[in-house]
Amino acid sequence: MFTGHTNVFLTYKYLMDIAFLIIIGIFTGLVTGLTGASGVMVVVPLIHLLLKFSIHEAIGTSLLVDVLTPLAIAYTFYKNGNIDMKSGGFVALASIIMALVGARFSDKIPDHGLGSSFASLLIILAIVIWINGIRRDRHSDDSDGQDTEIPDIPVWRNVAAAVLAGGSGFMTGFMGAGGGTNILLILLFVNRFPIHKALGTSILIMSLTAASGVIGHASMGNVSISAGLTIAMAAIFTGIYCARQASKISEKSLSRLMSIVYLVLGVLMFTIQVQTN
Repeated sequence: MFTGHTNVFLTYKYLMDIAFLIIIGIFTGLVTGLTGASGVMVVVPLIHLLLKFSIHEAIGTSLLVDVLTPLAIAYTFYKNGNIDMKSGGFVALASIIMALVGARFSDKIPDHGLGSSFASLLIILAIVIWINGIRRDRHSDDSDGQDTEIPDIPVWRNVAAAVLAGGSGFMTGFMGAGGGTNILLILLFVNRFPIHKALGTSILIMSLTAASGVIGHASMGNVSISAGLTIAMAAIFTGIYCARQASKISEKSLSRLMSIVYLVLGVLMFTIQVQTN
């Protein structure tokens, strides 16, 4: 008797879920393309709250998005000469290996309390990058828009970067958080990359690290392929556009823009967390 109404309701719900996934993807591409932040900062809280994914499936699915979207975005930075895997090789290797290890421990994560941690990290990062942009302005000529030279990296800096990247990779696999953000910080402050090269290289490393993490989560059945692909397809379009714009603007302007996006995202996540508690 109610079969027709039930089918209409299920169809409507399915279409709404698809619409939510596309909107989440658009926002994810914007954030990743402009700031290099992992899509987890957007995907995990939104599909957990809006689509009722378990926290473990949300993390696994977000890592799938972090494989596909950053890979497409990284190509844009590569075409503009803003990826240096030779100098960032130790960082990439340590991060990839430890992401797989971290994924094996992900079932220890509680299903609550992650939002505040993500939000705090983003707001702190906004402040750090803003200050870093001011400091660099005092030591460089901004007329050509970009600083393309990477200084020679001492051995101790490579070792320190690899150790920190290993910790970042473990946390990416463990809770899906901070892969791109932490790698960006390591390249900026330990390896002393210019911000454009740090952004492009961190995005590529994030994709490779996420691939390692998603293998571990998929083995435990914590990845929704259909949701991940839908989000990624939408994110790739906005991500590539934003990456093209980011590659054109100056170091100073990019620092300011990244800071603003991180700050807005952090405040938004704090608001979501408060409303759900």
